Amino acid sequence: MSVVTGSDYPGYEQLGNIFNISAAVSIPADARIVATSGQIADNHNPMWGTHAEQFEKSMVNIERSLSSASPHITNPRQLWEGIFYVTSFHVGVLSREEQLQIAEIARKYFGNNKPAWAAICVKALFPPEAVVEIQVQAAYRDGK
Repeated sequence: MSVVTGSDYPGYEQLGNIFNISAAVSIPADARIVATSGQIADNHNPMWGTHAEQFEKSMVNIERSLSSASPHITNPRQLWEGIFYVTSFHVGVLSREEQLQIAEIARKYFGNNKPAWAAICVKALFPPEAVVEIQVQAAYRDGK
């Protein structure tokens, strides 16, 4: 996987570094693509939580989903390194503090990986208790 970052795309450095994301990603032709459905924080104890807490719980669910779809990958770091695209949906307008909390959580999970990412603010999600929903696409080579 190759990525386009701030050095390739001037002006993207600050946003890319804060949220650990790329302007674009290129996937090798021999990769197996895995897509998750939207993941929310509905299966945790305690359920729901703040925006940042729901974001993190959704990330935990993403790891579970990717692991189920790729049982041959036993190292969670490899699961996160395979993600090349993220779409996150957020209820309402997030404060700068909430955005930075989400960025910190994203950096923790993505590590050195910098997927392309679209974050979209919406009026509501299903169910109404959810304030975050995240879906990802990942690429893995067989046996890796």
